[in-house]
Amino acid sequence: MKHFASCVLVVASVACAGAAPVPATGAGTEQQGAAGRNRDVITTAELSKPELGSQSLLNVIRSLRPTYLVNRGQQSVSCATTGGCADANDEGTVHASVDNGRIVRLEELEGIHVATVQEVRYLNPAAAMNKFGGAARSGPVILVVMKKGG
Repeated sequence: MKHFASCVLVVASVACAGAAPVPATGAGTEQQGAAGRNRDVITTAELSKPELGSQSLLNVIRSLRPTYLVNRGQQSVSCATTGGCADANDEGTVHASVDNGRIVRLEELEGIHVATVQEVRYLNPAAAMNKFGGAARSGPVILVVMKKGG
């Protein structure tokens, strides 16, 4: 039995030694999905697929990256219990920004046709707070980059 335990330990050590190091992820780190694509970016190539042609941007995000739309919920106990915070109902919810403009509700993406969009980028709550400050309301922000006319 002692010999078996030693063998298991050696096999486990060899398996771990051959594993590639896992990169640290942070607010500015681009994360790769299983297909080698950045899961935090919806590219022009993805947005220009013919089957998406007549959809709103919000519907396309629901289809391609549903995880972008997951709300974190309220982060402040005092806001939740006292109701004393402005926009407390929006705290921790996903918002959007078009061309780095003001923070807007997700519903505004219903009015954007996918063919007019160049790129969509997801900012986690920390990155959103870094870029937009308190306007991000402790939640993630979906950045929309529109195609430039010309």
